[in-house]
Amino acid sequence: MDVIDTSEYSKDELVEILRKELDEHSFLYLVGPQGGGKTTISIKMADENVGAIYEGRARSAQPVIVIRRDLLDQMETEIIERRKLPIFDGDDPIYVEVTMLQKLNSIIENVFDLMELGEEQLFKEMKQLLEPIGIIPKQIEFTSNEEVLLRRRLQRHTDAPDRLNELLAKEKQYGIKSNLLGIQGARVMDIINRDGVGKYEETQYSRTVEDFDAIISTKDMSIGQCLIKMIELSLKERKESGILVLHTKDGKQKIISDLVIGKQDNSMIGVTLLEVYVGFRQNRSMYQTYTSSMKGELEVIHSFTPQLQQMVGMETLGNMNLDMITEEDDTGVLSVADTAAAERFGITISVIDPEGNIESSNPERVEKLENLLFEAYKEWDSKDVSSHT
Repeated sequence: MDVIDTSEYSKDELVEILRKELDEHSFLYLVGPQGGGKTTISIKMADENVGAIYEGRARSAQPVIVIRRDLLDQMETEIIERRKLPIFDGDDPIYVEVTMLQKLNSIIENVFDLMELGEEQLFKEMKQLLEPIGIIPKQIEFTSNEEVLLRRRLQRHTDAPDRLNELLAKEKQYGIKSNLLGIQGARVMDIINRDGVGKYEETQYSRTVEDFDAIISTKDMSIGQCLIKMIELSLKERKESGILVLHTKDGKQKIISDLVIGKQDNSMIGVTLLEVYVGFRQNRSMYQTYTSSMKGELEVIHSFTPQLQQMVGMETLGNMNLDMITEEDDTGVLSVADTAAAERFGITISVIDPEGNIESSNPERVEKLENLLFEAYKEWDSKDVSSHT
């Protein structure tokens, strides 16, 4: 698989690189971390030679599929299956013909979005689909260094409307097919007529920093100090807040995000924290659906705000079983959603309530966090006493 470091080229250079690849290979399969530039460059390079731009819609770094115009035309007419319907015309069963393009859309939706079998399984099934007509998909990875990826993820909502408007305009101009319903920070308002671009509503998740009510820098803050701040925000503002911690093999732990504060009608900050500050790819492996490129163990620490707990929706974790959670999750500080997310992302999730009680998907972590909270409180208390003497 070819790898392109998008930080080494300008956007115009990347457009020309991708156009050249499409000239040589009629079916491109672009993968890579969130912020790598897959969607952005695909939209910019779209012209009369592009027939379709498709994307997986699961909560991860979605692969992008770019199909050349001549191949798309062939796929629209290539019949690969005659499916018998459960209805009859007299005594004769009725059949429906399935084209190769219809089958491709079904594979994207079922294999990647619903079954969440990962990038490689999607590539494998698309390769098998195209094999009868002699087409071999070209797989390219778009990547960059972690600092650039993080900067792009933090800023991606600012130009999202422009990018999505550009895609819709090119769809109309060149007759390009696309299944994109939104780009992080902007969404298609009329999905039937593929028209109009707007922001996500307050109760929806844009998967950007716009999901947060506020962001507090954690520079010079310890984990214990962050825990104290989370308790304060829960008590005074009734808002959920959280941070990300990276645990390295040498036993060190480092805060790798800002302290983010959720909105009162939107308490699912954990998943967006991971998307913005880490970036996950869908790589099905047993129970762990998503994986990151960071070296070490990741931990989400967030506050428990009772008023928000009833609003936690399992669907925001990606089509999970709604029967796993009740309207009032009375399992404790660590919710069913937290436990499921820990398995899904292969991480530790720790939760602190307004009274300082801590629960974690890793029981050994509880005592360590309690000690950090106690030490931070002692330091805060001693400073408070000295300021009044």
